[in-house]
Amino acid sequence: MGIRDLLRKYIKPNESSSCSNKNEKVTTQSQQQKPNPCGILAVDLNASAPTNISEKYRQFPFPTHRNAITDEYEVSKESLGVGINGKVLTCWQRETKRKCALKILKDSDKARREVILHKKASDGCEYIVSVLDVYENIYASNRCLLIVMECMEGGELFNRIRDRQDKPFTEREAANTILMIAKAVAHLHHMDMAHRDLKPENLLFTSTADDAILKLTDFGFAKEGNNEQRPLNTPCYTPYYVAPEILSNDKYDKACDIWSMGVIMYILLCGYPPFFSIHGGAISAGMKTKIKAGEYQFPKAEWKNVSQEAKSIIQKMLTVDPAARVTIDWILRCSWFTGTVPETPIDIRSILDADNFEQMRVEIAAANHAQRRADVEEDENIDLLTPSKSRIAQRAAKRQRQAVAETIPESLSHIEE
Repeated sequence: MGIRDLLRKYIKPNESSSCSNKNEKVTTQSQQQKPNPCGILAVDLNASAPTNISEKYRQFPFPTHRNAITDEYEVSKESLGVGINGKVLTCWQRETKRKCALKILKDSDKARREVILHKKASDGCEYIVSVLDVYENIYASNRCLLIVMECMEGGELFNRIRDRQDKPFTEREAANTILMIAKAVAHLHHMDMAHRDLKPENLLFTSTADDAILKLTDFGFAKEGNNEQRPLNTPCYTPYYVAPEILSNDKYDKACDIWSMGVIMYILLCGYPPFFSIHGGAISAGMKTKIKAGEYQFPKAEWKNVSQEAKSIIQKMLTVDPAARVTIDWILRCSWFTGTVPETPIDIRSILDADNFEQMRVEIAAANHAQRRADVEEDENIDLLTPSKSRIAQRAAKRQRQAVAETIPESLSHIEE
C-alpha cells in the first residue's frame, strides 16, 4: 500500500482540512509576532487621548484607525518631503497597491488641528490634496497621528516648470495655474479658513500629464476665523510670501492668502520674487520695510511681454491695506482667468538657470527654517543658513548698476541696507 493510500485510509478529509487551517493560523500569528520594521505600533482601542490634548481636540469629528497602519499599508522609508510639522513618506495600500503619501505628526493640539482642517478642506474640493485615512499610532515611542494622503506624482509647481524642455511657459498657462490655486483658496475662504502658508512648495501636481491638476497641501498653519473680524494674531509665515499686516504684528484675516497669491503670480510671470534681501538673509529690516510699503517694480527686461491686465491683478493682490485688497471672489470673476489670455512666452530664465534656481531654493529653505514663527524684532537672532552674499543678490546688484548707467528703473525690488 502506498503512502497516498495510507493517508486516505487513516486521515479523514475534514481532519486534513482542519490541520491546514491550523497551520495557516499559526503562520498568521507568527507573522503578527514579527517585529515591525517601521517601528509603528497600534494604540489601545480603549486608551484616552493624551493628557496634553485640550478638550477642544480630544474627539475627532471623523473616524480614525487605532490598529497599526502596517495592517493596511506598506510603509517605505523613502521621503517625499518635509512639512511644517512632520516628514512625509511613501506608502502603498496593500489591497489596491495604490501609492500614497504618509505624513507623521507627533500628537498635539496643533497636529490635531492640522489634520482636522486638512480633512475638512479636502472634502468636496478637487484642488486640495485628499486625506484618505488617519491613524492614531505609536511611532518612535511617541503617540502620533499618521495621515495617509493621495500621492502627487507631478511634483512641485516650480520643478514642473523647470523640467519643461519642449515648449516655453506662457502667460496663458500662468493664468490657468493661478486659477487652480484661486479655486482652492476660494474653497477655504468660503469656509472662513485661512491657509496662511501659500507658496510654490505647497502646490503639487497630480501627475506629469499636461492636464494635471494643481493641488494645495500642508495645513500646518491653517486656522478657522469663526466669522470674527480679523481673528488671527499669531505671526505664522514664510518670509518671501508674508503679508504686510502680519509683519506689523496686527490682528489679521484670510486676506493674507491673497497677498501670498500675488507673490506667487509675480514669480510665475518673471522668475524671481518681488521682495527679498540683497544680502541673502532670511528676512531683514529693509526687506520688511519694502513689504510693509508694498514697494516693488515690474522691470522692463522681464515684464515687457506680460499683459497690462496681469500686472494690474498683481497690484490689486499686493495692496498693503488688507481691507482694500481684492477678495478671492473678485479674482475668480476676473477676465484674465476666464477670458482670452495671450499665449505669449514668459521670460523665466531666473527659474530655468540651474545655479540661480538652486540658490533661490536654498535661500527660501533657509528663510523657512530660520523664521517660520518669528517676532518682528528678532532679525539679529536668526541663524543664517545661506551665504552672506548670494548669487541672487549679486545679480540684483549688477542689474542695479546697469540700470543706473542706462538711466532706467532698477530691475529688482532689492534691499539697500
